Amino acid sequence: MRALIPATGRFLLLALLVVGLMLPLLPGVAAAQGDPADPGRVEFGDLSDAEVVVEVLPLRGGFIDPPVAAQIRDVIALADERGSDLVVLQYSSPGGVSLDLDDLLDTVAESPVPVAVLIGPLGRGAQAVGAAGLLWLASSVPAIASDATIGPLAPADLGARDQSFDERDYVTERLAASGADPEIVERLLTEAVGVDELEAAGLVVRRVEGLEPLLVELDGVSVAAAGQQVTLRMRSDELGVRFHSLGLVRRLLHAATTAPFIYLLLVVGLGLLLFEVFQPGFGVAGLAGIITVAIGGFGLTVLPVTWWAVALVVLGLLLYALDTAVAGFGPITLAATASFVIGSLRFYASEQLALPWWLVGATTLTVLVFFVLIMTTVLRAQAGPEGTAVEDLVGRFGTVRSVLNPEGHIYLDGALWRARWTGDTKRAKVGTPVRVHGVDGAVVLVEPFDPEALAANRASEVDTGSG
Repeated sequence: MRALIPATGRFLLLALLVVGLMLPLLPGVAAAQGDPADPGRVEFGDLSDAEVVVEVLPLRGGFIDPPVAAQIRDVIALADERGSDLVVLQYSSPGGVSLDLDDLLDTVAESPVPVAVLIGPLGRGAQAVGAAGLLWLASSVPAIASDATIGPLAPADLGARDQSFDERDYVTERLAASGADPEIVERLLTEAVGVDELEAAGLVVRRVEGLEPLLVELDGVSVAAAGQQVTLRMRSDELGVRFHSLGLVRRLLHAATTAPFIYLLLVVGLGLLLFEVFQPGFGVAGLAGIITVAIGGFGLTVLPVTWWAVALVVLGLLLYALDTAVAGFGPITLAATASFVIGSLRFYASEQLALPWWLVGATTLTVLVFFVLIMTTVLRAQAGPEGTAVEDLVGRFGTVRSVLNPEGHIYLDGALWRARWTGDTKRAKVGTPVRVHGVDGAVVLVEPFDPEALAANRASEVDTGSG
């Protein structure tokens, strides 16, 4: 090993690590974010000339969580303020997490503007589980694609800390109001129920293929909104549709409630911080680690996690770091792997959120390769070139390769060395000429010098000697 891996190489390895961990998750993140539409996009006519305005919020995939709930409230409030004629929520959702469920359901049920909830579109096998299904029941117009399902509706909230909400009472009350067969209550609470079964039970639903067919079908239909009967007018030549989407901050927070995403954020963030521990100073990797762990920490407060399992994942990473530092690669490696795998498999307290085995396996393999191969190579290289003792560098000259603040790396005699700045200024910039004047373990102590003065001095010595 001739030299320490350059800083750019190290960060490339970090980038590969992050990308490798995130790739399996990308489809899930995209689904969690939905299909964001331009809020100014207009269909079925120009809004400025439209006599009827429909506000549409598409949310395909992901949980109904606090950011989504806030967006739903905002759209309904905006529709009421602007005098819009209908609000449409379109989504497929595996449930709700950490919601003020009573408030959200009341917002939909008591909206003066009729609210339609469409579980679809057709061909996606859409679902409405837990709070997502209750929201559908609370709407003025419960609509559904032919291949979609409703339920199971219990538990309503996977992340609920307050268990006072009674799903059975709420479903029974809503079905009684619609005249549906009460015997379907138990099925809705415990299993996914298809459209045919819902209709057979007498639950009035709108079976549609998508948004446009729904609007066409609602023309001239009377629906209940805040206790009042409202007749909808949905003629295409009079209709303007305004699409809404989550803002940037809400979209990020919404993505952060995706179970695999939270897990990977925690693992990647802690990995970056542990990487920084082995490096002089505190750099970009450490900052990225803090931000990543902070976002993952938000997710841990939203979804129900098994805290002892989270502790095992953290312990596993710490043991990997210890194993790297002592270069043991034996019992500690096995203990780290066992702790990490067990903690990962039991990371969440709900079976619906359990991490897939392939994700746990891929993450474990990536972490193992990172600490056992990549970090070991970096640490061995930090000892300097083979055959050269750090004490031999005293009196030699080099150039700062990464900012010394006060520690970093210098380039000296064709190799990189860990160095500590001892000059009068707080730090030394990249490219600063330095001279080694001492050592502290494997770290060389450096101070500034003037190359031109040194060259002039050497030339003077040569002239004096020849004279």
